[in-house]
Formats: sequence, C-alpha cells, structure tokens
Amino acid sequence: MTQLSRHGQTAREYWETYRPQALESLGSPEQQAAFFQELDLRVGEKIGQMTTELLQKLPMEQRAAARRATRSQAQELVYAEEIWLEKEPGTEHREM
Repeated sequence: MTQLSRHGQTAREYWETYRPQALESLGSPEQQAAFFQELDLRVGEKIGQMTTELLQKLPMEQRAAARRATRSQAQELVYAEEIWLEKEPGTEHREM
C-alpha cells in the first residue's frame, strides 16, 4: 500500500471525523485506501497546477518571493473543493 502524503492523510482524517457515513459507503478498507490514494494524487496535482497558474499572473520579478504564499493559496482553494466537503449531520461539534 502506498503511503499517503499530508493531503491524503488530512482528507482521511476529515472523512473519519465529519463524513463517517460517506467513508463507510466507499466500501472495504482496501477500497477506502484506493480512494484516498487517488484523492491524494489528484489534490497534489491540482495544487501544483493552480500554483503555476497563479504565479503566471504575477510579474516575473515577483514570482520567487510569492511562491510560498501562492502555494498556500492554491492549497486552500483545492482543499475547499476536494477535501473540506459538507459535514454530515451530527458531526458539526466534533474537532479534528
């Protein structure tokens, strides 16, 4: 089994905490692992692509200085789209 990066680990923890029914609906532990491995790769790729796109909108001389902030911004946007999905009823009070 492939080790998850922090993106996949964060997603799994979020689902375990706030989306337990959705997690269960993914199937067996092996199917769940495959889902999070795919999600992990997809999130990493999207963050990289979005970072590049955002950096290209900046003047060349500002890109190096803005790289870290831009990557954080891209991660926030991708997480909102891919990981921070709607919490299931009854889990809103839980904390990760």
